[in-house]
Amino acid sequence: MRTMAAVFYAPRQPIRVEEVNLSDPKSGEVLVRVAATGACHSDYHAVDGHTKAAAVPLVMGHEAAGVVEKVGPNVTAFKAGDNVVFAIRPMCGKCKYCSTNRPNLCNGIKAKPGFMVDGTQRFSKADGTPLFHGLATFSQYTVVPEWTLVKVRDDVPIEKLASIGCAVVTGVGAVVNTAEVKPGSTVAVYGCGGVGLNVIQGAVIAGASRIIAVDIAASKFKFAKMFGATDTVLASETDPVKAIVDMTDGGVDYAFEVIGKPATVRQAFESVCAGGTACMVGVPPTDGEVTIPMRPLFLDRKLIGSSAGTGRPRHDFPWFIELYLQGRLKLDELQTRFRPLTEINEAFQDMLSGTVARTIIKP
Repeated sequence: MRTMAAVFYAPRQPIRVEEVNLSDPKSGEVLVRVAATGACHSDYHAVDGHTKAAAVPLVMGHEAAGVVEKVGPNVTAFKAGDNVVFAIRPMCGKCKYCSTNRPNLCNGIKAKPGFMVDGTQRFSKADGTPLFHGLATFSQYTVVPEWTLVKVRDDVPIEKLASIGCAVVTGVGAVVNTAEVKPGSTVAVYGCGGVGLNVIQGAVIAGASRIIAVDIAASKFKFAKMFGATDTVLASETDPVKAIVDMTDGGVDYAFEVIGKPATVRQAFESVCAGGTACMVGVPPTDGEVTIPMRPLFLDRKLIGSSAGTGRPRHDFPWFIELYLQGRLKLDELQTRFRPLTEINEAFQDMLSGTVARTIIKP
């Protein structure tokens, strides 16, 4: 079949939206009509060169929800018409990580980046040239392995759930799954983009007593406060570490770095009190390193990482939907602007401008 898709060719060049070919699903695979997909910084990291794409040309996109159109042979968990949310990590269900309730670290799927498990691709250019792809949700349709999908209830508009599989699980999950923030704790959040806002609302859900939002752009604080921040620190005008230590009489219990830069990881670590925990959530650069002082670490401080919110998609996604229906998880507020797929580059500019919480693309 033919479908429109956003194809990434090289860093610092506009993404091209092209009509491409998409093959039928093979054994264990599912064809999904993408209902909505988020413009996430994780994709933009390849565009601006922060990280290196595994292979190009690449059909981009990973944060999405949609409807099953067709299933391949041997697929029993899904059928045409099912509402699904994409999970950003595979879940083989058999490796040591899946077997110990840590599917975010699944290593049981042996596939090269950009390829399906059988070593081939489902997308190709009009002339037949294969295109590399992962979930490839910046497309009207995509074909993915069944273990990247979670079936969800059909009484919630599927477009509302687009960000659950990335921004929400990464942010809220870092708080409740990885760091295990305790009620009454104090929290600082470095970076108030789409994931950072979900760290903030995760801290609200966890019962934090004080939530300090840190960013270099004051325009982001209106969203931070909407999602539950009690205080703000404008890092472009003041030393955030000193400000947080002064505000909390020694540092916060938990600090989350949601940017992916060595300097801010260290700032987050230096913002926590003795016995506190700093959690790196932002995607690090390909060759990034961070150095921290030993003496503060000696005083029971921790520096930990959080991959995909230590999420358990088949457990967490239904929980998120329940929280949303109860008015305890902000999904409507997260979807600030909507654009067609042809405006994918503009969607990333929305993100960089700080004028949106999340731009949602409707292919």
